[in-house]
Amino acid sequence: MLDSISAAFGIASAAIIAANSILVILASLSKARPLELEPGSPQEHVSVAVIVPVYREGPRVRYVLRSLGEVRYPKDRLTLVVVGEEGDDETYREISRLCETSGNLLDCGGVRGVYVVNRSGVRGKPAALNYALKHVNADVVAVYDAEDTVHRDHVSIAVRLLEDRSVGAVQFVREVSPYPSDLAEAQRSDFYFYYMVLQPYLMRKTGLAEVCGSAFFARLSLLKSLGGFNESSPAEDLDLTYRLGARGVRVLVALPPSATRPVVRTSSLVKQRARWIRGGILSIPTGLRALPRSAPLLLVTGLTPLTSVTSTVAVLLLVAGLIKGSAPVLSWYAISALAAACLLGTLFTLLSGYGRGGGLKHLAAMSVVYFLASWRAVVELAVSPRSWTRSESKA
Repeated sequence: MLDSISAAFGIASAAIIAANSILVILASLSKARPLELEPGSPQEHVSVAVIVPVYREGPRVRYVLRSLGEVRYPKDRLTLVVVGEEGDDETYREISRLCETSGNLLDCGGVRGVYVVNRSGVRGKPAALNYALKHVNADVVAVYDAEDTVHRDHVSIAVRLLEDRSVGAVQFVREVSPYPSDLAEAQRSDFYFYYMVLQPYLMRKTGLAEVCGSAFFARLSLLKSLGGFNESSPAEDLDLTYRLGARGVRVLVALPPSATRPVVRTSSLVKQRARWIRGGILSIPTGLRALPRSAPLLLVTGLTPLTSVTSTVAVLLLVAGLIKGSAPVLSWYAISALAAACLLGTLFTLLSGYGRGGGLKHLAAMSVVYFLASWRAVVELAVSPRSWTRSESKA
């Protein structure tokens, strides 16, 4: 009995990991790249609102606000909406130091806007974004986290791409800023592979790269027609991606990159990735409505993280069978297939440029993080499946 159950878990894990490995191989061999466009002349008739959700971001909000002032786009067509939470005075004090303020009115490097407090009664980034949308009257909406930078050409490039009505959103590449720690370098490697290898391949083959929470642009009319952001989702960005896919529009990934700060504590990184994994699993029903275009994202964000749990169960049942003195022949075959699938995926991930020096060390570090995060996500699914937890301990 243990042999059969172990084999079932092992075969299921091997099949998912093998499919994920094939995706990695195809992405690595494709040489697909993010879009690279010249900004061109500004489309002065297109208005753009930049939404920045903040909560206790005093030490980091300078990154997005200072970079926004350097954007090469007509300032009178740009609007800033900073949306905070009740009881967060430190962030507003820092904004007041960086920008000219008059009550809730802001002027940050020539970009005018407002600071609003999320009074929807629901905390978390998705609810804050929906509250901010009520204060937006623009053609295009951009979302940036406080610790991310707005490249000076992002707005003009996004506006050009969104002129094509088949394009629903533009996600700019995100890269982790240098920081003197192995954990930060591991995150740099992880982001490099996802944004420079996998995301461009998804864009080329399915037209559905992933909206990733920050440094993305979309038309306001489309966002409103979709009902805004899903406030019950821990991964509102992935949820939005699937709904865009079901609508039949494309999500593009483009350069130049937006820099973000790394998470500096392992426990905080595990907590962040657990939320991402939990959101990916909960978004599977929404993703199914966008098939077949959503199949690769469903594999990467919904199914593959579960193999950390299913493969561990398969191995533990195999060990239990050996202790009981049984001959777990099926389990051995399943575990062997699982190991081969893992090895194949690891090899091509490294060959794709993961880490660009120290790749194996970085891949091993992030593998441990994702393993722990997957188990944490499973526990959270049972305890508080819909909670939205803030990413902590950013550099």
